Amino acid sequence: MILQDRITELTVQGVGTIKAATQQVESDAQAVSDLKERVENQSATVDLVAKEASKAKALSEEVADKNQRAEEKLAILDDSIKKANKTLTNLNLTSEFTLTVSAAQNDDRKAFDKLKEWSQDTTNPFSSKAAQAWHTIYESHNEPMYNSNFTVPWNEGIDPSKLLLPELIQQYKGASVQLRPALLEYIWKRDDIPKVDRLDFMIETMKHDSSLAAVEYSGRHFTSGTELKIKPSAVEYLVGWWSEHRDGFIDK
Repeated sequence: MILQDRITELTVQGVGTIKAATQQVESDAQAVSDLKERVENQSATVDLVAKEASKAKALSEEVADKNQRAEEKLAILDDSIKKANKTLTNLNLTSEFTLTVSAAQNDDRKAFDKLKEWSQDTTNPFSSKAAQAWHTIYESHNEPMYNSNFTVPWNEGIDPSKLLLPELIQQYKGASVQLRPALLEYIWKRDDIPKVDRLDFMIETMKHDSSLAAVEYSGRHFTSGTELKIKPSAVEYLVGWWSEHRDGFIDK
């Protein structure tokens, strides 16, 4: 017997039918076929996603590397800026110190006092140099030899012998720095003015005058009038001494 068609149903007594099983197998085969087709269709997408993921990873690693290099360059730049700022600060301090010394050497009382302030500041990098400069300038205003017997070029029509001390002080305040030693000498030699008043004026000049030469000459006249054997530019000592001994000169 020749069978031309596939058996799709066979009933055997005591076994049952295999028709349902055949249908299920056919159905499962179709599902597997469909799944295979979907996998094949999605393989390209999967490959693309994998490629993009790989690119993303590479890009992320590249960005991370660039960020690290940028941070390193930024750290180097920051260090360079700090060094440049430190150098600039040192240059400014050096420039300020040099200008202050130069000004003090050229009769600037304020610059001279600034040098003393720096010399007493241990945190100042120029403390020791400021002390040396201050001492040198200080000694230059305490030398045993000095000029005297000045001539005051009074304005025409002014008789200085008739000027009272307040008027002479006004003349002094309006005079140039170069004329102050001469005016100090003139006022000191005015014996008709009470000595205590002249000494008061010399003390005030030592305390407040902007000229180191004026401070020196007022100190010389003061030490001469009080017979003190001390340097004429020792302002702090002389001011303190006068506050304690002034009353003894009132009737002189």
